[in-house]
Amino acid sequence: MNPEVTRRAALAELIAPAYAANPNVAAVLLAGSVARGTADQYSDIEIDIFWRTPPSERDRLAPIEASGWRLLYQLADEHEWADGFYIEGVKVDTSQFLVATLDQWIADVLERADLEVEKQIRITAIQHGRALYGAELIEGWRAQVAAYPDALMRAMVAEHVQFRPRELLEMLAARDNALLLRRELVAEAQRILDVLTALNRLYLPHPYHKWLDWEVAQMRVAPPDLARRLRQALCAAPVAAAEQMLALIEETFALVERELPEIDTGAARAEFGLRRVTAGRPGLAQLG
Repeated sequence: MNPEVTRRAALAELIAPAYAANPNVAAVLLAGSVARGTADQYSDIEIDIFWRTPPSERDRLAPIEASGWRLLYQLADEHEWADGFYIEGVKVDTSQFLVATLDQWIADVLERADLEVEKQIRITAIQHGRALYGAELIEGWRAQVAAYPDALMRAMVAEHVQFRPRELLEMLAARDNALLLRRELVAEAQRILDVLTALNRLYLPHPYHKWLDWEVAQMRVAPPDLARRLRQALCAAPVAAAEQMLALIEETFALVERELPEIDTGAARAEFGLRRVTAGRPGLAQLG
């Protein structure tokens, strides 16, 4: 384990008891890059806290103030309370939920193939996090989500296999329209990863695929050398970048058709092949 992970994991062990002292807390989970063992010198500490009933502001502030940590922010919405603070110079982000909220989100994803990203992210955190308190609750959730539903896989693939027309990347590359090209390259890379996580029965770990190498390492089904090729496509000169991303899209279509033959990719492929002008234009090979 690298020293950055070791240090942050040790700090998390100090944080958990401060929250667990409240009898309304059902579980405390170390999440994010520290739990996965990939943290570096830039990493914060992500802690998920699960409450039996809604916490008061006093409940949320008490562990921070009693421990002498420096409060950074307090946020809340209808599903989550989020508090940030510093401990020994390291930023901590807490995401706090009701147990009932996680129960409902798990049911939404497993039983109704709900595609909401935040729900899948929380399931991934449960799967790959480390229980610091309330291990029985965390293990119960893990057992529930262990089998990735067939319906979710089909719904995810059908939703995200809708790639933009290949001509768009070709046009932006030919025009050297740098900003729009990079935006479209990133969007297509994210679609590729959204499709592949589903093909591999992986819940989404992050809305923007933050841990690329870690994520690709979990995949059994993927284009060869995927992480390196995505990086290369995102950094290459315009024409090469477009060619490389288009090749990855074609390979992703082929994987969907091999692994999920019941999914009709005909309409998606037709959209991908759509052209504004069908003759008299140079191809990328002629431009490169």
